Amino acid sequence: MGPGVGAWLPELFLWREDKGAVNPGSVGCGHISSPLALRRCPALSSTYTRMWLESQAALKELLAQELPSQPPRPETDQRLFFHMLATLFLRYTQILRCLETCYDQMVHPQKRRVLQHMLDGVMGRVLELKNEMVETELSEYHYMDDVLQDLKLTPADMEVPIPKYFVNQRAKALKERQQVLSEILARVEPSMPSGPSRPAMLRDEAVQLVQMAERMRQGRLRSKFMCEIRRDEERERRARETGAKELDREQAAICIQKVWKGCLQRRCTKLERQREMAFIGMAPDPKASGLSAAMLRAQLGEEFRRLRQADYEAEYQQALVSIREGLYEVEGPDMREEMKEQLRQWFIECHDLTGRFPEFPDEEIGGSSILFAEKTPEQVKAELDLLEAEGQKKKDKKKDKEKTKEGKQKKGKGKKQEEDEGLKLALSKFLPVISEGFTQYQTIWGNRGESDNFEQRYEPELIKAQKRKEVEKELRLQVDELMREELQRLKLAVDRDDGKSRRAKKSGKVRGRKGKKGGKKEKDLTPDRTLDSLYEELVLQGILKQAQRVQLADYTGDFCYLGTTLRMAGIEPTPSVMDIRQNIALYAILRLGSPTLHEMAPLVKSVLLAGPAGTGKKMLVHAVCTETGANLFDLSPDNLVGKYPGKAGLSMLMHVVFKVARLMQPSVIWIGNAEKTFYKKVPKEEKQADPKRLKRDLPKALKLLKPEDRVLLIGTSDKPYAADVKTLCKAYERILLLPRPDYASRYVTWQRLIKKHGGTITTALDVSALAKLSDGYSQGHMARAVQMALTERRLLQMPKKPLRAGEFLQLLAKADPIYSEEEKTLQDWYVKTPLGKKRLKATQESADRKEGKGKDKKGKKGKK
Repeated sequence: MGPGVGAWLPELFLWREDKGAVNPGSVGCGHISSPLALRRCPALSSTYTRMWLESQAALKELLAQELPSQPPRPETDQRLFFHMLATLFLRYTQILRCLETCYDQMVHPQKRRVLQHMLDGVMGRVLELKNEMVETELSEYHYMDDVLQDLKLTPADMEVPIPKYFVNQRAKALKERQQVLSEILARVEPSMPSGPSRPAMLRDEAVQLVQMAERMRQGRLRSKFMCEIRRDEERERRARETGAKELDREQAAICIQKVWKGCLQRRCTKLERQREMAFIGMAPDPKASGLSAAMLRAQLGEEFRRLRQADYEAEYQQALVSIREGLYEVEGPDMREEMKEQLRQWFIECHDLTGRFPEFPDEEIGGSSILFAEKTPEQVKAELDLLEAEGQKKKDKKKDKEKTKEGKQKKGKGKKQEEDEGLKLALSKFLPVISEGFTQYQTIWGNRGESDNFEQRYEPELIKAQKRKEVEKELRLQVDELMREELQRLKLAVDRDDGKSRRAKKSGKVRGRKGKKGGKKEKDLTPDRTLDSLYEELVLQGILKQAQRVQLADYTGDFCYLGTTLRMAGIEPTPSVMDIRQNIALYAILRLGSPTLHEMAPLVKSVLLAGPAGTGKKMLVHAVCTETGANLFDLSPDNLVGKYPGKAGLSMLMHVVFKVARLMQPSVIWIGNAEKTFYKKVPKEEKQADPKRLKRDLPKALKLLKPEDRVLLIGTSDKPYAADVKTLCKAYERILLLPRPDYASRYVTWQRLIKKHGGTITTALDVSALAKLSDGYSQGHMARAVQMALTERRLLQMPKKPLRAGEFLQLLAKADPIYSEEEKTLQDWYVKTPLGKKRLKATQESADRKEGKGKDKKGKKGKK
């Protein structure tokens, strides 16, 4: 731990127990010596406020670009259209990174609500742009190195951030669920011995073993001694043969000084070279072991601000209740009397005009609130436009039947016209959300002075404005009940009309409408069972498992720097690890983490990860569960052997799994060896296990998932070509191909794995050569080699015997690499998928167009 950091911890815990006074010596903003200074330092809050302002300015530019006053012209060039999409994607990603940092570190509870609204909107827009890029390029992987260069960004800037609130806001619930799962597993699984017990060694065997070791030790010493004697004899023999004279004392001293000074100089030169290489970033700094003091202070500061967020949020929730009660007591009577006077005035005016008292509006249509709703001219105009649109729809329905025949004939012509028109951006569901958040920011926080709110606590005036509407709505319901009775008494006294018949007719109509509603619902096979009992059953059956604690960032790899150049040359580049990580974040983590995104963004119900063994498919599944706090259900064919037999058992299994997954969302349903579920032909040795049990029921269960159900099916397969392509692609909407790692990814992975297992990278270990020679091996092979090489004994020897590349290569050579034939088989299979077919067809069409243009040019030259 760095200097001065240890002194922070007692103060941090003291502040948590009793929020005492601040040390006057720690208020300076230039250097923060303790977490208590963070509480008073305005520079920290102003930093995140400035980031928020910059994000708002960037959003203003993007909204002006995407929501212009006049519709933009369609783009005919596909490359220019994709360049525009990639630019928007990267700019929104930059804004997303800023907003995520602000939301994670801002402590003001009301600002955080506006920020979360905008954060969800920007994330949704990023997902929409990703969907547009897939439809434009007909590929899951996109190479934007030229756009990065234009925007002067680094590859790290295009990394999609994962909001921390996905897990932080549910930390308490996740902890309780983890405890329940651990208790069930501890109760069921018997305590297994750590290893096979060895029989006790006999005394004679032990003595023999000790004697053998002692004789070997003596033999090694005698061998070393004899080597030294032979070396001295050889030196004397050479001296006699050459006739070398014996040096005097002064010459011997000079010779020793010469050797010693040369040794010192070489050592100093070596140290200077190491420092220089470390300074320019070409070698690891030997002094930089672990985090620096500044980084530790920054991390402690971030954690401290999260603690403040929780405290301020609790204060805010208490204030919501207390301020509402205060408004109800202080302003409630006046509001109630004012509403009564308004309604009585309405009764009198209606009676004067018509001679009868009016009918009181029902609660279903808003009660008396519809009588006094203040509508702007724009709202009135919008309502009129809506009525006109509804009338036009009724007219259009009659004409649709007549035009169906003509429409089928003109389909081909319509497609050609759309292609000629060009490419346009699809309508966005999230741009109105972003615009609403931007307007809300400008209205509330744009010009709001916060000089008196130094500690960034809640604003009481904003709460009053919010709660005043709620109190008014509650009071209006009470007043409506009283005024209905008063109206009845007035009618009985003046009109002699109880008005019951009309209301009875209306209520009958409403009930009739409600009765008409109906639809097919999924039959509940477990209506009498509780969620806890179903959860425990799945754990006992081994279906619901505990996910490993793996972060998505642990799937290390580098960026593909020549993607655009290779595509321009007609070569399809190999996706990098960073591209795979980004797709997992976009398709799985962001959608599962946010309910708003899952409902509004393009729906993704299932993802298939296909690639050679050891490329990190299972690790990515666990990373999705860790980053979102999702439950992990294992429906792999090997895991279902002997469980829930028969058709009734299979129906019960699917029902229970999807029911628990919906009720305890977010959830991930993982199917390992996904090709077995859709085998073309089941091997003889696997027929008894019945791997195709889920072939029919799985697609049916996926169809029942709604946008509000945060349930994702993830399949992993290293032999997807063994399955039927059509049925496999029907079950999995998105298919991601994971290739073997390239040189840059191997280099980063070797470094991470060696450091993770306690190793130290020195100049003796050539990581570059190790990454080059390990070409063809997966991350799993590399992890096993490091784990086997860095034993406890080898780590103890490391200070005297540094690590070398040969130690890992010897172990790596024992594993079978990923052969080029296997990669080619996977690539040929991917071409048969729906997206692969579309891309192949588009490539062939573009090639045909180029050939046609070339022939036309040659024909013109021939005529000349």
